[in-house]
Amino acid sequence: MRTLVTVMASLNFHLTGIGPGASLPEQLRNRRLKLSLSLDRMAQRTRLSRATVVALESGGGSVASLLRLLAVIAPKAGRRAPERSYWGQGDKVDRDSRFTPSEFMQPIYEAFGQVDTDPCAHLLSPVVAHRRILLVDGGDGLVDDWSGRLAYVNPPFSRLLTWLRRAHQQWQAGHVETVVCLVPVRTDSAWFHETLSGDASIYLLRGRVRFLDARGKGQQTPFSLMLLTLGATAEQKARYAARVSGFWMTRRGAAERDRP
Repeated sequence: MRTLVTVMASLNFHLTGIGPGASLPEQLRNRRLKLSLSLDRMAQRTRLSRATVVALESGGGSVASLLRLLAVIAPKAGRRAPERSYWGQGDKVDRDSRFTPSEFMQPIYEAFGQVDTDPCAHLLSPVVAHRRILLVDGGDGLVDDWSGRLAYVNPPFSRLLTWLRRAHQQWQAGHVETVVCLVPVRTDSAWFHETLSGDASIYLLRGRVRFLDARGKGQQTPFSLMLLTLGATAEQKARYAARVSGFWMTRRGAAERDRP
């Protein structure tokens, strides 16, 4: 089992269908807890000894015992696609630290202008902005007012709706003239339909963006992304469409609301 775990880590090989966890032993333990099984009950169900179950959840034991346990608690376990491993539970601690690559930002600068405020800034982010709100400096984009002509937002995806609400509020208050957000295509909330979509213009991106993590490792997202803008002009949107593959989705009447 210890050899297997080492090899899986070296090959970035993760299993799905078990449960959350940064490693296979952690996944096994979390699966047992999710099923509300004690160690003794798990031993009974799998016909393994309690000591063997403890060993497996600690990274020990044999592969034969592991297979017996999986057959009972996770019979549909299988390999998780590499990009889903990268964005999945195994990287939960830092999965929100995903940075927009410089090559993606260049069309943003060319179409919308220089970024005045980056409310989700990070020391390792390649985004160039006149003002970067950094948590390490005591700043908080969810508390501090944004400012300037253009704000670029690559928010923590785990708190997507919170950040979109903040962007909409800061734009409505007139603290920033234009907001450009790079976010997953998640449009299921009532607030998105009833409030945000009435003011936002959405550009559905063709293809995937290869984000970078704190270690400089890049991986495309396993989900679709969109550029959500507030206060963008028709000229800005046209310039962006000329540079990046995709198309704008504009609600009826939104064209009349565009600034000249």
